[in-house]
Amino acid sequence: MAKSAKGRNSATPQSPTFSGWYNDGVNNRLSYWYNGTKVGHLDASGMSITDGSTARMTNGVLQLAGLSSSLRTQVVRLGTVAAVASNGAGALVSDMQWVAPANCLIVSAWAMNISASDVTTGTATSSASYRRFQLITNTAGTGSGTDIVASLNATASLASLASRAFTTVASTVPAGAIVIGSHLTVGANTADGTDMAARIVEIAYQLV
Repeated sequence: MAKSAKGRNSATPQSPTFSGWYNDGVNNRLSYWYNGTKVGHLDASGMSITDGSTARMTNGVLQLAGLSSSLRTQVVRLGTVAAVASNGAGALVSDMQWVAPANCLIVSAWAMNISASDVTTGTATSSASYRRFQLITNTAGTGSGTDIVASLNATASLASLASRAFTTVASTVPAGAIVIGSHLTVGANTADGTDMAARIVEIAYQLV
């Protein structure tokens, strides 16, 4: 065990390239170092691990920075929505609300048709009238809002039990914010555009 020339009254070893265990008498703990950087320490509360600036584990409790991105990612079902014609009225989806359990990013979202196909009469028509599905929230605080965090333009046919990917926006959804679904007609209001089949909407979110 190393001891600096400054004795137990120092919280750090004297050598700027010290590697090993160090008795930190100032903070009453046993710390361990590598090449001059503190890696962590042991004290009466347990073990802590840090890279010198970011806590990976604090008093035996694993912190967010100590998790890989895959372990920080969860998949949840937002809900289902009934079929809507291409000239159907825009609406919020009553069966689709999700409350963010912690600060997070929606890293991907997708919709899967569950009973029929999305149908379009062709590119020329569907580009003039199609369904847009959006996930909206309030990225500034709790409650619902108008910030679009994911959107899906259904401009082509899609078979039943197939999925469409949303385009996501890298916005932090704060803890307690409500993510809701909505759909609307884009372009001309015509019955010959894209019909939206009944579908399930799911998201993958990552804690931040």
